[in-house]
Amino acid sequence: MSDRPAIDFQFGGRLSLDLTWTVRYRAVFPTELLATPADVRRWFEAVGLPAPDRPSVADLHDTRELREAIHRAATALVEGSRIQAADRSLINRRAATPPPFPVLTADGVRRWDMATGTGTAPALSVVARDAIELFAAAGDGRLRRCSGPQCSLLFHDDSRPGARRWCATARCGNRANTKAYRDRRRDPV
Repeated sequence: MSDRPAIDFQFGGRLSLDLTWTVRYRAVFPTELLATPADVRRWFEAVGLPAPDRPSVADLHDTRELREAIHRAATALVEGSRIQAADRSLINRRAATPPPFPVLTADGVRRWDMATGTGTAPALSVVARDAIELFAAAGDGRLRRCSGPQCSLLFHDDSRPGARRWCATARCGNRANTKAYRDRRRDPV
């Protein structure tokens, strides 16, 4: 185990977009949360996908490469543009890898496993497949960018009314509501 402090990964409900959230403050001060191969393992463990015990530098590169392709593709769709061919090709290639498979343990519990020596490719396949599902449905208008002024996170609005504005209510939504409250208190009408 590493003596590095635990990383506070954030999750918004869609695996593919959650991977893009591993760059914090992308618009103002980008901060890389997947700095080492061990961070890649931590992220996969946090989302419940298997990862090799010791991910390689190549696994780190592959994970970041897919993350950036997903981010560019989602950004294009949010902005009303088309996904670039190179990003679409990379996402499709990653999705083509056989995903992890379920295994029943002696205790009767399902866990995910993958073929030995495959690195992070099976887990990345699951992420890429989620991106394909998300992007294929992007015409529903629920793929959005957070309205927070300091935030640029992308999210899928899964709320019933489809009116979500923030990546997370507890994060940017709370900040916006607090600011609005303070503004109202300062400038009574």
